[in-house]
Amino acid sequence: MKRILTSTTEPILRRERDLLARLEVITARLDAPEEDLQLIAQIRRQLDSLFLLAVIGEFNSGKSAFINALLGGPYLEEGVTPTTSQVVIIAWGPEQRLVQVEPYLQRLELPIDWLQDIHIVDTPGVNVVIQQHEELTQAFIPRADLVLFVASADRPFSKSEREFLAFVRDWGKKIVFIINKLDILPDEEAVERVTDYVREQAQELLGVTPEIFPVSVRWAQEAKFNPNRPGAAQLLAASRFQFLEDFILERLDERERLRLKLENPLGIVGRLVNAYMQEVDERLKLLSEDLKTIAHIDEQLEAYLADMRHDFEFRLHRVDNLLLEMRARGDAFFEETIRLGRFFDLMNASRLKAAFEKQVIADTPRRIEQEVDALVDWMVDRNYRQWQAITSYLNQRAQEHGDRIVGQVGGEFNLNRQRLLTSVSRAAREALASYDKAAEARKLTQSVQTSLAALGVVQVGALGLGAVLLHIFTRALDPLGVIAAGGVAIAGLFILPARRRAAKRDLEAKIETLRADLHDALTKQFEDELARSIQEIREAIAPYTRFVRSEQAKLEQVKADLAAIEKEMFELREIVRAL
Repeated sequence: MKRILTSTTEPILRRERDLLARLEVITARLDAPEEDLQLIAQIRRQLDSLFLLAVIGEFNSGKSAFINALLGGPYLEEGVTPTTSQVVIIAWGPEQRLVQVEPYLQRLELPIDWLQDIHIVDTPGVNVVIQQHEELTQAFIPRADLVLFVASADRPFSKSEREFLAFVRDWGKKIVFIINKLDILPDEEAVERVTDYVREQAQELLGVTPEIFPVSVRWAQEAKFNPNRPGAAQLLAASRFQFLEDFILERLDERERLRLKLENPLGIVGRLVNAYMQEVDERLKLLSEDLKTIAHIDEQLEAYLADMRHDFEFRLHRVDNLLLEMRARGDAFFEETIRLGRFFDLMNASRLKAAFEKQVIADTPRRIEQEVDALVDWMVDRNYRQWQAITSYLNQRAQEHGDRIVGQVGGEFNLNRQRLLTSVSRAAREALASYDKAAEARKLTQSVQTSLAALGVVQVGALGLGAVLLHIFTRALDPLGVIAAGGVAIAGLFILPARRRAAKRDLEAKIETLRADLHDALTKQFEDELARSIQEIREAIAPYTRFVRSEQAKLEQVKADLAAIEKEMFELREIVRAL
């Protein structure tokens, strides 16, 4: 083909090679089957090879007989049973010889001049009993530059022919129809009926009006193989074979062969782009469901956060109420204690302190300890149930899509996706199974205790939370500082009411400070634990999330690249058809 390239066709050839190279990159990104990669590489190489004419049809339609008539001799085996069990490439050679190129592929070399410009491919029948023979024919179709479809006049457009022609059409091949066995039809009217029928069926199936050649290969062979026999010229004319031969050897000139040669890769590109577009769309559709899964989990976690914070505020209010009750008891204590009738009690610091702790502080540390314990148990239980919800959802997701296969182009995507989903689901189950609620509660309680101990600067050691809180309350409220300091200086009735009001204000301020400190300590522990729990869940599903989002980005880019290739393919097809 190189010898007939022009300044017009050379840029087209370069663009087609570039198009095939870009498509090859995409097939690799999609983990496409090796056959597709080999096909693209082969088609790119064939741009520099001779024109390839593929002859196909059902067995006993006369494919091999037609090729023999075209070649002018009985070079291929013929028969009423399937005789072509291999793909045979007929090419030029200085002498006749048959070479086994590879299993099921032979090369027949003949010293026929026009074979220096055209290669012919004889294929097994498309409806043979041996499935492998039909697969050989199908595998060779993408490589053909032009397809000659041989049909028998007594059964044109059978079901198997229609199905195979649809396969050829999807590869974007130009198809020329040969209606063989003209000699079995009774008259010209019958020939026209069969020809019209094939034309109508072809238009319906292919969407174009094909070229159709009704011929009698048997008559053509008799005339061409025995040219000196009486009536040979009349028999050849009656066979109408000359019209078909002229089309192949004369009308199918160098320029037309070049145009078909350049159009052939574009049909393959169109077929593969269409297949890959469907594959990408199916993957994106599946990933959209995965993204919904991730979004649903995010929504669950956000709702979990909101619910936890709302409920935590309610539980803090219960601690506040305990402190408010203590303040009310403190007010009552000061009303009862700071008065003239209790003057001597005011001067007894140890008795005053004991009374304050018994009547004001009372059992507040124990009750707050109970609230904190309940808060810890609530947090651990809610955290456990959240893990249960996530695990259950992931298990359901894995089961729903465990057997789903995506498209026909490679299985690596689906395998990786399913492997990750299964792995994440398994990790969530394992985390749930290993979740020790008692141990989690102890750990959280110790953490809260340590945090609260810091408020009162007390060594935790073997102390319980209640003991820590009692120490904090005793130290923070400091009843001697509140009511006893300066007690000996009380020198008149007018001082006691002022002193009582000051004690109440001081107690209120210290309880408010204590409340704020408790709020801060408990809130910090709550937020830390909540953040840890959410982070563990997010880390558990992170591999799945990263895979889904990275695959989505990759597939969106591949889709854009395919669209660009498709656009250029249409542009090149218009240019080639205008040659």
